[in-house]
Amino acid sequence: MKFLRSISLIIALCFAVSAAPAVVLVVRHAEKETAPADDPALTAVGKQRAVELARVVQAWSAGGAPVQALFATEFKRTQQTLQPLSAATGLTVSTVRAKDTAAVVRAIMEVEGGIVVVAGHSNTVPEIIHALGGPAGIVIEDSDFDWLYALTRTGSAAGFVSLRYATRVP
Repeated sequence: MKFLRSISLIIALCFAVSAAPAVVLVVRHAEKETAPADDPALTAVGKQRAVELARVVQAWSAGGAPVQALFATEFKRTQQTLQPLSAATGLTVSTVRAKDTAAVVRAIMEVEGGIVVVAGHSNTVPEIIHALGGPAGIVIEDSDFDWLYALTRTGSAAGFVSLRYATRVP
């Protein structure tokens, strides 16, 4: 099963060579409530972090590359993490299945130019980053909500940087 998933990711990347966003920003969802366990909403702190994420991404896009697409999983917490950015940009948050990394990568790579922002989970963000050409082995602790991972592409060369944003939200 793991082998098939790896092959799917490789195939998705092979087809993605012709079109790609200039920058892909990947974040884990912001802080979440403890209940309901299957699909919790963001806490008040998580909502503040989502507002800060929107501010950071808008500042990033002020450099010239517009935000072209927003992707979140089917869960409330990822969608709510991107909601302030959606409101600021007028873009709809597109839903992707959390467990289908290959489909997430295909959706990202269909966007031409600009910035794509993806909100995922502690277990899916590292998979997405690696599938897009970033490093393997990123570990996101259960208490980590403030990392922003940026992947850039210039021709066939990929760049990667991770940075903290909104480390102090009220």
